[in-house]
Amino acid sequence: MRFANPWWFALLALVMLRMVWLIRDRRQGLSTFEFSSMSLVSQKTSLFSSLSWIPVVLEILGWICIVAALARPQRVTTYSADDRLGLDMVIVLDASGSMAAEDFRPRNRFAVAKELISDFIDRRESDRIGVVTFGSRAATRVPITFDREIAREILDTAQIGDNGDGTAIGLGIASAVNRLRSSKSRSRVILLLTDGVNNAGAIEPAAAAALAGRYGIKIYSVAVGSRGNVPMPIKVQNRFTGEIETYYQLVRADIDEVMLDAIARSTGGSYFRATDTGTLEGILGRIDALEKTKLGAPRIRTVQELYVPPLTTAVTALFAAFLLGETVWLKLSA
Repeated sequence: MRFANPWWFALLALVMLRMVWLIRDRRQGLSTFEFSSMSLVSQKTSLFSSLSWIPVVLEILGWICIVAALARPQRVTTYSADDRLGLDMVIVLDASGSMAAEDFRPRNRFAVAKELISDFIDRRESDRIGVVTFGSRAATRVPITFDREIAREILDTAQIGDNGDGTAIGLGIASAVNRLRSSKSRSRVILLLTDGVNNAGAIEPAAAAALAGRYGIKIYSVAVGSRGNVPMPIKVQNRFTGEIETYYQLVRADIDEVMLDAIARSTGGSYFRATDTGTLEGILGRIDALEKTKLGAPRIRTVQELYVPPLTTAVTALFAAFLLGETVWLKLSA
């Protein structure tokens, strides 16, 4: 509890003067109306007349409440930011055209990966998470943040082909390193999910992994996709109807497992192969047991204005004091 404008309390001195004035008037018997003879009105003393001090009290209460309202009482709530156990992690997701393969039917690789990554992010309550997607180029979707809801929502908007149709694994890793290099966390991790071979970008995966190792960043690489031929959707426009039709063609899935294993091992991480939805879910569950460290979570403070109750009380009390003082407890003298 606090007052935003406490200097308004100086007006209480005037309120005290007003109170002294009113009490003096009552003791001196000053009247509101004078009559030629008090025989014109009743002279009986009753319990009702003994409560004639009520308008005075109501008026003083009203002025005090006005001063309190002007001082702007506020309730300040601070949610303490205790240190959290967690790590800094950037998820690097392949968004190239080959992720449209539907060997994880009824959905394609990209849709399954996004769903499971979203669940993974939801479990990492104490971590700061960032998201990078890549095709022939790489882009940071989500900077490292504690806000898991925002991370999931933005990840959900990612689409195949957003970053071009190539597979620039080196660029994806380098972008993640750039996000993590200034982190003060003792544990910094890159989670790489891809289904292809590096065939685009100016940075080789090995060079990007070496850069990650220099900053003490671990890479956990996951090859997504089943072995052998996989069904790939081919969209073709019907030249007669103009409609887009989808056909499926079996294509061979080429994943550079040797490279993915090498870059993971060179940074102290691990390599995994996910050939179906269940395997990928299990892999993310294993990575969920990573080392944890302390990170400072942001402090949150809310301010609630409380001037309305005293202002309402002031208006009510002053109105009642005026009404009662000029009617029920009107003072008369001869």
